[in-house]
Amino acid sequence: MTSVDRHTAGPRTGNSDGFLIWLIILLAPIGQMAIDIYVPSLPAMVDSYGTTRGAVQLSVTLYLIAFSVGQLFYGPFSDAVGRRKALLLGVALYLVGGVLCLFAPTIHWFVAARVVQGLGITAASVVMKAIAADRFSGPRLATVMTYMVVSWGMGPIVAPVIGAWFHSTLGWEYSLYFLVAYGVLLLVLLGGVYRETNAAPRAMGAGELARGTATILGDGVFTRIHLSMGLCYGILLVFNLVGPFLVQDVMGHSPALYGAIALGMGVAYFAGVFGNRVLPAGLSQRAKFRTASTGAVVAAALMVAGAAFTEPNLWVLTAPSAVIVFFAGILYPNLMGLGVSRFPGMTGLASSWLGFCLMLCSGLIMLASSLLRVDGLLPLAVLFLACTLGCRLLVMRTLPDTNRPGPRTTENPDHRERGDTCAPPTSAA
Repeated sequence: MTSVDRHTAGPRTGNSDGFLIWLIILLAPIGQMAIDIYVPSLPAMVDSYGTTRGAVQLSVTLYLIAFSVGQLFYGPFSDAVGRRKALLLGVALYLVGGVLCLFAPTIHWFVAARVVQGLGITAASVVMKAIAADRFSGPRLATVMTYMVVSWGMGPIVAPVIGAWFHSTLGWEYSLYFLVAYGVLLLVLLGGVYRETNAAPRAMGAGELARGTATILGDGVFTRIHLSMGLCYGILLVFNLVGPFLVQDVMGHSPALYGAIALGMGVAYFAGVFGNRVLPAGLSQRAKFRTASTGAVVAAALMVAGAAFTEPNLWVLTAPSAVIVFFAGILYPNLMGLGVSRFPGMTGLASSWLGFCLMLCSGLIMLASSLLRVDGLLPLAVLFLACTLGCRLLVMRTLPDTNRPGPRTTENPDHRERGDTCAPPTSAA
């Protein structure tokens, strides 16, 4: 550590800085990987379980909804009992769900096991941010949060590639073994190496939580922000849910090719995220949002036109989708920054509710997508157009109000010590 870092770091524990950074990097992608690793095998799973496309897709949708619900629990729980206990509980629950997935005799058991997985592994997504804030602050925290965001974003990029490789070489079931092995690694690190970083666990009172929650959920700007984020994220998830059936069943290509396409979509998203850093410094946030949201709508409209007047083909599916995902990558982190900075006195609680609401919104969009016909590209294109139009309407209505101060909140010094320093680095990423 430099002399600056020594002054900005939190209380010392038995963990080295390097170990905590690597632990955060390992915790970040697992929740996303568990969503996407077996999506190249969804068509094969329909035959394996002797079920329907909608039933198999439900295993992804309900996992995501369970993942969103769990976010409301693990944040306050880790504040009350410590990060280590919260993570051990969550990862253990995730492993129980993973083992049940391996031995599920029917698709109904498999879906139920996926819900258990989602309820467990959401602990990693929530608590890793708190661990970073426990130990680091200032520029050092910004660096660690950047590592975390990059690792988090790599999950949906590399997972379909890994899943496609397993499908082509060993069998789709090995994707499930991989998830279990990953969980075992985390459990060993958390149980045998990690030492508690929350030096003074403290539970928030029920009244304090209720008042904060009412303030956050009653704010119209916050509502428009999480709905916009849910639409952005939902587009990427819907592509991974419907895309395998279009690429493999409708167009007759291999799971490996779909894995490569999913990788390309991830690269397009990351290009949008990092594009925020190369846009002109004088470009206003309103201009940035107008350009990105309009570009996404135009790409979706072109996809509708292509799907309506041509036979299903990879270009009509992938080219407009990549453009939409690119612009979503520009919008998403900026919306995140607006959301968590809306309530400066209770950023941690706002982050939990933001995560819950956007994941729930994404899950509902995925649920709607599971009802789509997959005999052509037009239903997916129309859904994308609806999502991009909704997103543009919401973000352009939101921006004028974000210059006004948010609802007045009561400052909680203990809460700021534990979580509020996370917000600026996240939005910057």
